[in-house]
Amino acid sequence: MTPSVQHSIPSAIPARRRRSIASDPLKKVTLRLHDSVATAVRALVDSGQAASADAFIEDAIVAQLRDRRRQRVYEAYAEAAADATFMHEMAQTNRAFDGAAGDGLTDATR
Repeated sequence: MTPSVQHSIPSAIPARRRRSIASDPLKKVTLRLHDSVATAVRALVDSGQAASADAFIEDAIVAQLRDRRRQRVYEAYAEAAADATFMHEMAQTNRAFDGAAGDGLTDATR
C-alpha cells in the first residue's frame, strides 16, 4: 500500500517549458527513488499539479540546495556573533554611521 502524501499544493500550477540554454544545458541523469515517492510524483504530474516529473524533482533539488546555502549563511552569522573582535568592530562601524543615518531628513520625516 502506498502511503498518502498530503501537502498544501495549489490546484493548478502553470506548466513551465523546460528549455536548455547554452550556459546551463539540461543533462540526463539516472535517479533511483522509492516506489512510494515515484508514485506520488507521477500522481502530481497526472493531476496537473506539476508540469513534469523532471521539473518537480529539479525544483525540489533546487529548494534543498537553497536551504543548505541559507543554513551555511546562518552558521556564518552565528560564528561572527560569537567573535568578540568582530562584534566590537561592527559596533564601531555602526556608531560611525549613526550621524549619517539622518542626513538630509527633516524632523518631520525622521
